[in-house]
Amino acid sequence: MAAYKKRDLNRYIKVYPYVRFQPRYVYEYDEIVVPGVADVEAGKITFSNTYFETYTFTGLYAAIPSVTITTVDTAGNSGTNVGVTITSISITSVTVTASSVFTGQVHVHVIAV
Repeated sequence: MAAYKKRDLNRYIKVYPYVRFQPRYVYEYDEIVVPGVADVEAGKITFSNTYFETYTFTGLYAAIPSVTITTVDTAGNSGTNVGVTITSISITSVTVTASSVFTGQVHVHVIAV
């Protein structure tokens, strides 16, 4: 669980002008660490002449997290001529499908919001 705090940045400066500055609010994130819960996770899926693969999350998520994927071919070049999409996502795994048979890696970034 996390809490946000609203703070006025102009209140931390000792300046006494004739005209008062408008408040500049900043929202601070107070992180409370819960054991066994991952907020950010990164991983790789290796494709070897297949259309789809499944990545199982290493962290525990209470809700479905946001997932971003990027393709990388076997030579390490990004931007191959294969499109990858997320076809299925749950709180434990994500299934990625390629547009054609693909040999390479897909980088996965998981963020719990």
